[in-house]
Amino acid sequence: MSGLLDRPSRARRLVGGLTVLGGVALAGFTVLERPLVGVGVYVATMLGVVVVRSQATAPMFDERDETVSREAAQWTLTLFGLGSAGVFPALTVAWGVGLFEWEPWSTAIALFVAVLFLTYGAFLVAFNWRR
Repeated sequence: MSGLLDRPSRARRLVGGLTVLGGVALAGFTVLERPLVGVGVYVATMLGVVVVRSQATAPMFDERDETVSREAAQWTLTLFGLGSAGVFPALTVAWGVGLFEWEPWSTAIALFVAVLFLTYGAFLVAFNWRR
């Protein structure tokens, strides 16, 4: 495995691949009603990530990676924010006129998005207060 980890770009790809595989397996096996298999694959892939990061011969991430990650997070919040600004009020109107029923899955998504933005808001307040 050390040959695979000699270059940071290879180690980053391996970490990314293991992370995606773990997330997809967790979701996929949960949908297939095999949640314990999904969790098992997820845990195995995350352990693989820990091993790769601990065995890498050079730093895997640098300032460029941090900048790209920050930009991706910014666009993700923007996309979810704009989507939520249209989708959830529209669903609420549809519910109000009897064209939509809040199912457990749709309620869970709405609550997740609300918690996501409440968390973001809390960090905003905390970081501004700290400065």
